Amino acid sequence: MPTFLSLPLKDKMIVAGNWIYKRTHRKIVDLAGLFTKVPASGRKIPNQVFLTWKDTRFFPLHALQLKRFRNLNKDYSFEFYDDKRMNDYMEANFAGHPILEVFHYITVMSAKVDVWRYCILYKEGGVYCDIDSSLTLPLRTMLKDDPEEMLSYEGNAWRDNLVIGKYADPAVFQPAPSPEVEKLLDLPDNQFLTWFLCFAPGHPILKEYIDLLVAHFPFFKDRVFDLILPGSSHATGPVALTQAVWKTLEKTKKRPAQFGVDFKGYGQYKVYGSEDRLEGSGGYFHLGNMTLGGRRE
Repeated sequence: MPTFLSLPLKDKMIVAGNWIYKRTHRKIVDLAGLFTKVPASGRKIPNQVFLTWKDTRFFPLHALQLKRFRNLNKDYSFEFYDDKRMNDYMEANFAGHPILEVFHYITVMSAKVDVWRYCILYKEGGVYCDIDSSLTLPLRTMLKDDPEEMLSYEGNAWRDNLVIGKYADPAVFQPAPSPEVEKLLDLPDNQFLTWFLCFAPGHPILKEYIDLLVAHFPFFKDRVFDLILPGSSHATGPVALTQAVWKTLEKTKKRPAQFGVDFKGYGQYKVYGSEDRLEGSGGYFHLGNMTLGGRRE
């Protein structure tokens, strides 16, 4: 990990500037006014961005990054979902669907949000962004060719993360993509990222993901994972999405739109100041010996 002194001058100035901003701006910022609607564009991927968190209040430096992302995409509606609105959406739109049982079972919040993000994109289409992530390239630029999806990769190799048997049902998960699928992928050795998603409504990859979760639910329901991070990654996270992409391409034989690793460097997995939102609350990913339903052993 680079030290401050080893950074290029430009990066030093950015880090120093954010450090000063963080220590001179203390007042919590309510960003409710950020979430506004604009007319629909009529494009395949609707011009709407979905974000979720407990409420619309953020620490100042984090709020600044969210404002920058919003200002970069003024031609997009921004929709905010707190826990209640997310739950209400699932109840209203997936009543009677087995994915609703999966959603209600999961209490590990990051995994619960995983389920919701694919479901709302399947129904509505648009863009999902983690509340602590961003994209420095305008969406209109990245999606200028009007694709039905835009996939991006992690720097991680799927071989380093896929553990069938321990974390995934071998009857449901594939051990590797087929040679035919590999030819359709720019980076067939890499895992797909999930913190920023762009899809048209009703997209087959989203349907495949939802079907995969339902099929895999008997395996991970009430299963005690030694580590919750790989358990959730296989159940609802990047490993699950990667599997869904492979399975979809097996059927469609269609090359999806792809945009490199971390959206060719324009993607920001963790924006400056976003770490403050977890102060005092910790997280789940360091935990072990528990189920995705929250039961501890």
